[in-house]
Amino acid sequence: MTKVTNRVGLGTFPLAGVFSKLTIHQAEEIVKTFINNGGYYIDTAPLYGFGEVEELLGRALKDYPRESYYLATKCGYIDVEGKTFQTVQKSGKYADVIRECERSLERLSLDFIDLYFVHSPDPNTPFNETMKALLKLRDDGKIKAIGVSNVNLEELKEYNKNGDVKHIQNRYSLINQSINKDFAQYLLDKNIKLVPYQVIDRGQLTGKVYEEVGNLKDGDLRIGRSDWEPEKLNFIAEWSKSKLAPIAKKLGITLGQLSIAWALHQKYMGFVIVGVTNSEYVPINLKANDVVLSEEILNEIDTAYQVLKKEIRDKFGISIREFRGLNEKYY
Repeated sequence: MTKVTNRVGLGTFPLAGVFSKLTIHQAEEIVKTFINNGGYYIDTAPLYGFGEVEELLGRALKDYPRESYYLATKCGYIDVEGKTFQTVQKSGKYADVIRECERSLERLSLDFIDLYFVHSPDPNTPFNETMKALLKLRDDGKIKAIGVSNVNLEELKEYNKNGDVKHIQNRYSLINQSINKDFAQYLLDKNIKLVPYQVIDRGQLTGKVYEEVGNLKDGDLRIGRSDWEPEKLNFIAEWSKSKLAPIAKKLGITLGQLSIAWALHQKYMGFVIVGVTNSEYVPINLKANDVVLSEEILNEIDTAYQVLKKEIRDKFGISIREFRGLNEKYY
């Protein structure tokens, strides 16, 4: 019998202290709480803490059987240690991909990576060169599956010319529905699964959004982002309170659980990744895996989303994508 795994994964970017400062103990405790409560999918990247989060995972996971978790990490940036987001360099070149995989394996203390993503397309390297490196790593048993991240449909098709891409990772949520019909159809036709990030929009699709208007602490990565300006945040919070909260209350679940469950109900979904800065939220998030949303409820959520789009257009004169400060790739 195939083991049924919980499809709510752990996103580890917050473990780098980009939203609130965490001690190493607190960060490792989040990882262990995730595994101990039935979590399976863990997503990370060398860019998270510039190598430090991969090292942290190597320590936190060392006492767990390898088959008890599924680890995704990424290539596409080189020599990350000691760098910043401003100084790190992108590269999808063959030799760089091979070398960076070896470095990730060393930091993670693993023999293989379950899912290896291209973190972001390198415009200066032919995609087939990057894919050649990924296929070599797969043939050598260093990685099990290939994914690409932050791609549009044309880029995905270019990477997937020979059908080797099994997952994509793009920013996606109830209020950032970045997969259009053509994109969705391609995923379904090619059996490629979406692994979305920011599925709760860094807290905007949880009850905490009501508390966070104007209350972000120094060092929080969200400060200065256009979608976290108080007026916009208030607007989302009020919509959420009036349109989404009653649906969640009717189902007896939290707003965050509703947002995660909604994503899991999309036909092209693989697993979702949700980051936390407090281990007490881990079991709450994992319970979203068991939430069943009827067609009626899904329609109610879609109606709420259409209302949001219209209200933004009417009040601000811009699209929801522009309101959220998203680029043409919706991140």
